[in-house]
Amino acid sequence: MSDDFNESVKRVLAARVANRCSCPDCRALTSGPQDDPGKAVNLGVAAHITAASPGGPRYDPDLLPEERSGPGNGIWLCQNHAKLVDNDPTHFPVQVLLKWKSDAEADARDRVGKTGINTGNPNIAIDLGARVRVRAVVPRSNEQVDFSLVQDTGTSFVFRKSDSDRTVEIPKSFVEKIHNFGTTQPVLVELGGRLQWVSARKQFEIFPDKPADAYGIGKDVDFGYAGRLGINGKFARQTRLPFLLIQGWNVYYDLDGTYLRLPGSDCDQILVVQLGAGA
Repeated sequence: MSDDFNESVKRVLAARVANRCSCPDCRALTSGPQDDPGKAVNLGVAAHITAASPGGPRYDPDLLPEERSGPGNGIWLCQNHAKLVDNDPTHFPVQVLLKWKSDAEADARDRVGKTGINTGNPNIAIDLGARVRVRAVVPRSNEQVDFSLVQDTGTSFVFRKSDSDRTVEIPKSFVEKIHNFGTTQPVLVELGGRLQWVSARKQFEIFPDKPADAYGIGKDVDFGYAGRLGINGKFARQTRLPFLLIQGWNVYYDLDGTYLRLPGSDCDQILVVQLGAGA
């Protein structure tokens, strides 16, 4: 028997995070209007932190049925992240999901009754030369790379990547929040979209959509797509990506910023290329 959530619990989980995905690299809005004025679309999922039934991801036999089906065991996610955390429970253990849930609820609590922290105000400022980290960045590994502010044009910031001479210009209208933690810590710049490495152009670009998962936003293609475009890569199971990335492979990003995904019945496959190849 499966200890599923009832509709009341689902509504509570969604409301406690303002109907946004709880993944810190996503925060996608999961509800909105349909064309029919009497209906709304919902892309959110009330996911179990520990599985609803034996054999499921992170199942905890010590929980009572009412605990397993209660709001304390639930987390609100977009459909992409709900699938991701259940497909890879080792990478997304209970502790990680509880932290996501806590942080998402705290963020929603801070926003209640308040206007946006920044709505593209050109008067926002960062000191020239300041160390900066940007979120969200795709691939996610680049989140730990420092940038430095080299120019403030008035309407945008120009940052230089610390490990190269590459620069990127980010319009201030894309900046949602700026966190300054003091002189010893880099300034954290949170974007309304994403800063992403595009394989074919070999440069960072700005995209308006938040990443759906650690690898960005996927695009379903057929097996021959890469060959037709002359991309020298291979499709690998998504569960093997962390191992391949350590070995020097890279997720390939198309010109529209999407990674190329071959849908599978139990696990998707993602196109990867060797460093310096495929573009």
